[in-house]
Amino acid sequence: MEMETAMKWIREKKTLWKKIGIIVGVYLGMKYLVPLVIPFLLAGFIVCWSWPLLRWMKRHLHIKPPYVMAVLLLLTAILIITGFYAAVKELGSLAVRVGADMETWGQMEEFLYDCCDSVSEFFHVEASGVRIFVTDQLNVFRDQARQNILPGAFDGSWQFLKGAGSWVTALLVTGISVLLLSADFDTIKEMGKKYPLYEKVAASIRGMLHAVGGYLKAQCIIMGIVMLLSILGVWISGASKAPVFVGIGIGFLDALPVFGTGAVFVPWILVLLLQKKYASLIVLAVTYGICMLTRELLEPKLIGNRLGVLPIVVLMSVYVGVKLYGFGGIILGPLSVLLVRELWGQINLD
Repeated sequence: MEMETAMKWIREKKTLWKKIGIIVGVYLGMKYLVPLVIPFLLAGFIVCWSWPLLRWMKRHLHIKPPYVMAVLLLLTAILIITGFYAAVKELGSLAVRVGADMETWGQMEEFLYDCCDSVSEFFHVEASGVRIFVTDQLNVFRDQARQNILPGAFDGSWQFLKGAGSWVTALLVTGISVLLLSADFDTIKEMGKKYPLYEKVAASIRGMLHAVGGYLKAQCIIMGIVMLLSILGVWISGASKAPVFVGIGIGFLDALPVFGTGAVFVPWILVLLLQKKYASLIVLAVTYGICMLTRELLEPKLIGNRLGVLPIVVLMSVYVGVKLYGFGGIILGPLSVLLVRELWGQINLD
């Protein structure tokens, strides 16, 4: 009797068990399957999202989709490389100017001791004691660098080269996959329609594309605002002769989770401090603060609205995603939430 009651309860909760199964399946898929096929999934997303444009170009201008995608990929690559190159070039020129301003290590030492004197004056301690303490710490750091940091840096450089090679390979595979998928997209759709789950899967994919497309639009809006703020701030500061290119590069870096605007502004501000260009330093520091505040204020609101979920849910999905998937959880966390929502929606329709 108890067994029959349990089985009856399980049957009544069939929808609940399906939803729990979806959560488990999405987690396992994101954790173990997605990392293996990321280039192909990314290529599929790019083609699906671009297909209305590709279809229009094919019907009205008789241009084959692979040719259109090749041009779009090339333009995107040029924009990203140009912005990144401008930012790196500016950082390189800053380093050269620092080297020109400080012709000898004695000048660097003099600057360091001036800082020590300012600290001693502020805290009302003996200046010679502060200088001795700083000198001792620098000697300790030099010894540690000689023993540990430098060998680790060489090893880290090799690991970086290996990682860069993997990224380049993944990007090439993604680009080739985009071209191949765009050429056979209609054929793949016709093949998929033969399977009974095609409509449900297609509906889920359309929902995901709509949400992710909204996310990308939100990111583009934020990136554009950060670009304009950066261009304006760099121009006012007079710290660069090419504020437009530098601002574009900073905007692209701001959209990347690893870098952000601080990847350019923080070292730039430190260099201006060494050069004693305090006016430019203050302008760039204020610009950096405004850019950070702009992203923090706009990102939850815009992304939450575009994804159709509350901003707190977006934040939770990123936090839990990092805990479950590692660093990639910044992207996989929100994607998992979107996928679960779309699949649950299909169950509710049934």
